[in-house]
Amino acid sequence: MTSAPHGLAIDTQDHGDDFVVRVGGELDLSTSPQLSAALTEAGGGTSTSITLDLSGVTFIDSSALRVLVLSGRALGQDGCELRIGPRSEMVARVLAMTNLDAGGDAFVVLPED
Repeated sequence: MTSAPHGLAIDTQDHGDDFVVRVGGELDLSTSPQLSAALTEAGGGTSTSITLDLSGVTFIDSSALRVLVLSGRALGQDGCELRIGPRSEMVARVLAMTNLDAGGDAFVVLPED
C-alpha cells in the first residue's frame, strides 16, 4: 500500500473490468480528499466497476461517507459501478447506523463472506 499524508494508505489494482481500491487507516476530514482522488482516478479507466476494500479502515466519519456517496453517483453517471467490498467492523457499523448498507443510487454494498 502507498502511504499518504495523515497515515492513510491506498493501494490500487487494475483487474480489467474491475478496479480494486484498498484503503487502510483513518478516513476523516483530512484524508477524504485522498480517497476522492483515488476513486476519481480509478474511474478514469476502462473498468466498469470499482471495488472498494475498506477492511483496513480503523475510523470513518461523515466526510468520508460523503465522498463515498458523491463519488459513487459521479462514477455511476459515467457507467462505472462503485461497490463496497470487504470492510472493517468499524465501517460495517457506520454503514449500518446510517442505513447506507442498504445500498441505493450511489453504490452497492457487497455481502460479507
